[in-house]
Amino acid sequence: MNETLRRSVGAIASTAIGTLGYWLLLQRSIHALAAVGAGTALGVAAAAHTRSIVWSIATALLAVGASLAVEATFRPFTADPSFGFFVAHIADLPTGSQVSLAVVAGLGAWFGRGRRRAVPTSP
Repeated sequence: MNETLRRSVGAIASTAIGTLGYWLLLQRSIHALAAVGAGTALGVAAAAHTRSIVWSIATALLAVGASLAVEATFRPFTADPSFGFFVAHIADLPTGSQVSLAVVAGLGAWFGRGRRRAVPTSP
């Protein structure tokens, strides 16, 4: 399996797990928006075998985008629940959500860059 496919599968699977975690916490009135983006970043990092600046940037953008989509789905604005209105009014989000988005961008960039792993050799 090549690197791009491995990281993509890791991102999709871990974003779903992070979304489930966010939803479960939200059921208990705990707003942990960073769970979605952190899950995305950790999934990409777990699947990575090499370092990549391109994947670092892509993971940061994907983590923020996934977090915004989940926030808009579970906690839309009462004035207009559409996603377009939500994106246009990101600055009106509570401070905690804005800080979570910044943390998610940082986690996405840091973990999304991957790491150098020793490639196992065949005996």
